[in-house]
Amino acid sequence: MTEENFLASIQGPSRLAIAKAAGVALAVAAVLLVTAVLPAEYGIDPLGTGKALHLTDLAKAEVAKAPERPAAPEASKTAEAPATIVPVLEPAKDGGTPTVKGAFIAQSKAYKIDSREMKLAAGEGMEIKYNMKKGGGLIYSWVASDKLLFEFHGEPNVKPAGKEGTDYYETYDIDNQVGKDQAHGTFIAPSSGIHGWFWENKTGKEVTLKLLSAGFYDWIFVNRNDKETAVKTMDPDSLPGHPKIPDEALH
Repeated sequence: MTEENFLASIQGPSRLAIAKAAGVALAVAAVLLVTAVLPAEYGIDPLGTGKALHLTDLAKAEVAKAPERPAAPEASKTAEAPATIVPVLEPAKDGGTPTVKGAFIAQSKAYKIDSREMKLAAGEGMEIKYNMKKGGGLIYSWVASDKLLFEFHGEPNVKPAGKEGTDYYETYDIDNQVGKDQAHGTFIAPSSGIHGWFWENKTGKEVTLKLLSAGFYDWIFVNRNDKETAVKTMDPDSLPGHPKIPDEALH
């Protein structure tokens, strides 16, 4: 046998033959996918072959053996309140009154109130923060005789990993450019710690600041003139009885 005849005898298949073989392989794979893989793995049986061959039973068995996702360890062990209010409407099974869950955060102690008036000299800054548990609510209003720069922030008792021993805090709201002369709102503590404001007077004159709050806090932290103090709060039960005011129809 000559070398040319030998090379011709071992020459591979033509491109057309390869294409036909590939097409047949794809067709076989598609048939196996529809008739066997989908019914056995996912319970999808468009042709009914999975039921006839009992392949769909395999998919049902896998679902039955799948373990339930365990609850987050923090959620099951922690005794702290949730940090947010997320109302969820649950219809009654008997068609009666629906239930709304997550509409409030229960607290273990009564709320406190506080009212104070401060005068900030030109260029002076001061800080007032409330010691609150996670999920504690704070209703506040502060009004100033002129615009003050401010930052509303918090210092969690448990700092993130790597931040231990540092002056770590988290900002909730800030205006250190123009400033405001008042702010009102409701705040829910995202963590246990101290939460509140730092004000700074850049007006060049004395500014009077009035702060009124009510909420679930234990004590108030004050930092002024490089002096840090913890002051008591007011207990609503210690106030005088409600004055008798005649009812007045508004409409």
